[in-house]
Amino acid sequence: MTLPRASRLLTATAAAGALALVPAGAADAAPVKGLQDQDMTVNNPQLSSSFFADAKEAKVGITRYNVRWDGKSSAPDPGQVALVRNAIVQGAAAGIRSVTVAPSLSSNDKANPRGKKKGPTAASLISSSAYTKYIRSLATSLKGSGAVVYYAPINEPNWYRFIPKRGGATLYRKLVNIAYKEIKSVDSTAKVLFGELLPYARAKSKNYPNGQSTDPGDFVREVLGLDSKYRAKGKKSTYTVKADGVSLHTYDFKADPRKKRKDRDQWTQANLAYAKSDLKKAAKTGRISKTAAGRIYLTEFAYKTKGSDKISTSKAKTYLKRAWDVAKKQKVRSFVWYQLRDPQSTGELWQSGLKTRDGGSRSTWTTFRGLK
Repeated sequence: MTLPRASRLLTATAAAGALALVPAGAADAAPVKGLQDQDMTVNNPQLSSSFFADAKEAKVGITRYNVRWDGKSSAPDPGQVALVRNAIVQGAAAGIRSVTVAPSLSSNDKANPRGKKKGPTAASLISSSAYTKYIRSLATSLKGSGAVVYYAPINEPNWYRFIPKRGGATLYRKLVNIAYKEIKSVDSTAKVLFGELLPYARAKSKNYPNGQSTDPGDFVREVLGLDSKYRAKGKKSTYTVKADGVSLHTYDFKADPRKKRKDRDQWTQANLAYAKSDLKKAAKTGRISKTAAGRIYLTEFAYKTKGSDKISTSKAKTYLKRAWDVAKKQKVRSFVWYQLRDPQSTGELWQSGLKTRDGGSRSTWTTFRGLK
């Protein structure tokens, strides 16, 4: 069937986007370079033209966005989704043909209350039936925006402030499979990524004796029904997830990205080789496909410019280049830096801009632009 001109252009754009995140066969193939700055593109859209001009200069091939979800609503915030879609369209005009989109649950004290008492079950706070409608609506709203969309079903599911510990892995597995079915039925060009995992468990404390998060290796085994040696438990049909790839957040703030952690379940930048190896073990059980396990996307990475985790700009510049080299060696598909500029609000706790809030360049920006 001959497609109308608009449809032919969209199909070509989608194909280009899909190819953009498939590294060439060469051993030294580089990841696709990416940026996320929700503050510049969605919260303050008047800054989006500056964001995309800089992204184009740095040869960025992928951008990332979060969308809110309260765990109960059956549709996303239409105003926020419209802003995200506009940003995707604007990015496509600048040559960015791939994006990742991750629904982010409202950070909730109820999900992981302080003290010794057990928190709520995941299913009591998060509705899978509402999610079915929510994710389908989101995919429908973003379809045809000019880029291939890589959806992560939920942002950082191994953090208890998002998904409670009790029943969290079971619920996440269910949400991944819902997302895969609903998104694919709406947009055949879209991809679904398993993960968006925090790199390591937050330490237990007097306030949180039951912990605050789970190491990604532990979480993956729990989701897929595997023991500590990645041997399958229970029924395969119960524990299988459908996905096109795996996405990780590999921060390790003050550490040299070449210095491995002793615990191989902590999937920091330096431990990427462990993550790759253990995902391959998981794939041998058939509970996640070999294709998905072999396609790793780094969708958040940065060094902070403020706060207790801050390092000097000169050290951050050096570590950034080393982190890129690790990503390249491990043949990951993307490397997304979190925040182009420090947030406009000086009170924001998270600040990791490659530039200052008024657009002044740091040496990390020069390094980022030069990554190849």
